[in-house]
Parts: sequence; C-alpha cells; structure tokens
Amino acid sequence: MKFLYWFWSHFSPINPNRIVFESSVGKRYEDSPRVIYEAMVNMYPDLEYVWVSRNNQPLQANPNTKIVRRLSFDYYRYLATSRYWINNQNFPTYLTKRRGTAYLQTWHGTPLKKMQHDQEVISGRKPGYLKRVTHAKNQWTALVSPSSYATKAFRSAFQYEGPVIEKGYPRNDLFFAEDVETTRQKIRKQLDIAPDKKVILYAPTFRDYEKSHGRFVLDNQLDFDEFEHQLGDDYVLLMREHVVVASKLQIPEAMSHNIINVSNYPSVQELMIASDMLITDYSSIMFDYLDTNKPIYFFCYDLEKYLTLRGVYFDFTKEVPGPLVDSAAALFNEIGQGDQYWQTYDEKYQAFKQKFAPHDGKHTADIVYQTFFSMVNKH
Repeated sequence: MKFLYWFWSHFSPINPNRIVFESSVGKRYEDSPRVIYEAMVNMYPDLEYVWVSRNNQPLQANPNTKIVRRLSFDYYRYLATSRYWINNQNFPTYLTKRRGTAYLQTWHGTPLKKMQHDQEVISGRKPGYLKRVTHAKNQWTALVSPSSYATKAFRSAFQYEGPVIEKGYPRNDLFFAEDVETTRQKIRKQLDIAPDKKVILYAPTFRDYEKSHGRFVLDNQLDFDEFEHQLGDDYVLLMREHVVVASKLQIPEAMSHNIINVSNYPSVQELMIASDMLITDYSSIMFDYLDTNKPIYFFCYDLEKYLTLRGVYFDFTKEVPGPLVDSAAALFNEIGQGDQYWQTYDEKYQAFKQKFAPHDGKHTADIVYQTFFSMVNKH
C-alpha cells in the first residue's frame, strides 16, 4: 500500500475537485470534519467528496459521496490524488503529502493535557512516537484553533510554525443553530428518554497509564449503585467513552432503563444538546460544553496522579468552573443541589468561556473552510 501510494503520488494527476475527509481515525462520522463537509456539500454539490469510514456510516448530506474504508486500496489512491485533505487527527504518519495537495488539520479539542513535545514523560506510546507525529505535523497546510490559548499550546506541543485559522471550532456550530431545541427533543426521543427526566452526560478522557494488550482501557469509577440510590428517580445517565478506549462498558440490565451507553453515538455535540449537565474529568469536552451554558462537574478521582504524570497547560484546580470531586457519592450529592451550582460558579464559568471559547458561534464551519481555500488558492 505504501508503494502504491508513492506510485500514485508520482504518476497520477491530482483531481482539483476531490476532497478527502476523515474523523477519529475513521471510527466516527463526527467532529469538525463532519460539520465542514455538511456545510460544503450544500454550497458546492459538484465537488467530489470522499469520506473515510471503518464501518460504512451513512452520509445523509450527499448520497454521491464516496465512502472509503480506512487503509484500503482506494484509501491510498484517493489520498494520493486529492487536492484537499481534512482531518481531526492524523492520516497514517508514514505518508508524505504530495505537492499540490492542501491539508486542513482541524484537531479534536482545546488542550488541557500537555501533548507531544511538551510532555516530560511519554507513556503508553510505541517507540518513535515523537518522530512519527512530527512527520505527520509537517504535512499540515493549516491548523484550526478555537482561541489564542489553544494556538499557543498547539505551536509549543506540535512545534508547529505554519498558518493557524483561529476562528473557533466548526464542530460547535450545532449549539448556535436556530433548530437547536428541535434537535434536543429529537435526540432525547431517539434515546427513549422521558420528557420529565434530567439528563447527565458522562464523558471522561483516557489515561496513558491504563492499557491492556497494547490498547487504552478505562476502569469505570462511576458507581452505578450510588447513582441509582441518589439520583435514579429523576435522572438519566449517558455514558460516553473516549474514542481511543477499547473497553466494553457493562451496564447492569436492571439499570439499563436510565443508564445508557452512548459511546457509539455518532455526534457528541448532539449528546451535549440532549443533556442538562456534564460530568467529565480532564477531557477537552469541557471547553465545547461551555457553548451550552449548562453545568459542568469534574469527577477527578485520580487528580494528583493524572496531573503529575501528564502535566497541564493551566492551573486546573483553580480555574475549572465547577466542583472537583473524587468520589461518586460526593459527585451525585453536588448534582443533587441543583441551581446552587450557578450561585457558586457563574462568574468562573463566564471567565472560562471567554478564555477558551471566545470565537464559537454561528457558521464557524463556513468561515474556516472559506479562509482555508482562500489561503491555499492565493498561492
């Protein structure tokens, strides 16, 4: 496949109208690449769109879009002959983009955790990790950033000196859509959530130090019995594992009426809209969730270990706009106090939002891709 990619890169012409989209290493149809794609197919229906998928997700926006399996024969052929690439992670790190192809890297979140060249200790990665990701970074034509804070962290972590489109995250356009309430009701109905229930979305990140057979796993610390005891009558809990986690989440049958595994649900933004509050830890979902103006709770049972090993870009314990708790009982007790959250954290919440999500709003996807194409076609 590597040879074929090289051959096509050298002997096949670039199709000036072809654009390849990939998100979450082909596992999900989501994130900023999805939102940019859906904005573009409405505006430019005649371009040739290629979406990379591991499991053939349907693309409702454009029935003529080609769906290509990741790492397949066609995958390398389309990458070698496309004018544009758009991704929120990296394409295979051994690939070198040919001259004439432009690559928009949207990334997949505002960084809290130190990354790549900023990490003092890199664990859970195979040897040569930094060399591989540095080569992948050298392929980027432009990088999307949601804030000046993120831009500074990206430049440091990736050792990236190229163009940055600091306009906000396209993936968050959904929060500002005129039909957001309709979307909320549709998703809740789809998940069979009763209208009178409050919905908690739990979306933790992965741990570098939790691996099994070479894959990241997550030891769930959110006590389901405690949830049922404290909140089970009035709340539904949505469990969303990180995309790199290989765990098979087990929810007891007796609790499946109000604890739902949504790890494979295509759009986490839709889940945020459907929810009434977020439980997370160190995940970048906290920054996107600010656009919902709903409470955020921080379940950090391994706080000292995590922050010491990974390192972070700001004073996490002082700045986060919500309670930091280390047990499920304390967490559910905080949630049970309801509106007291805003009396305590409103000012912090607004400051956090201004720092980390100052540009999010309507039509960010349009602004980002138009800026990118203008930049590319100027040269």
